[in-house]
Amino acid sequence: MAGDLSIIIVIFGIVYGFFNKGTENYLKILFKGLKIGLSIGIIIGIIVFLFGTLAGGIIAGLTGGLLIGISGTILFIILIGIITIEFIIGVFVGDVLEKLLRR
Repeated sequence: MAGDLSIIIVIFGIVYGFFNKGTENYLKILFKGLKIGLSIGIIIGIIVFLFGTLAGGIIAGLTGGLLIGISGTILFIILIGIITIEFIIGVFVGDVLEKLLRR
């Protein structure tokens, strides 16, 4: 399942790199993906923290919600970073294909 998702992400990257004219700015794509991952990760972490405190009582919920929220945020940011790097690999391959086929 995870391998299929990686293949789909790389294919989207290849299509993006091939159909956009010229060479892409890989660093810009990387930072944009990481900003999105950080934003979504923080939002999800806050939501998990709030639901953890409501579901588990005040004292136990604060501790559990905080730990789960922070770990979920960190894991989500790492996941978005991996997905972004897979996309950039696909964009690079798409740029190479574009240069080879449009000579």
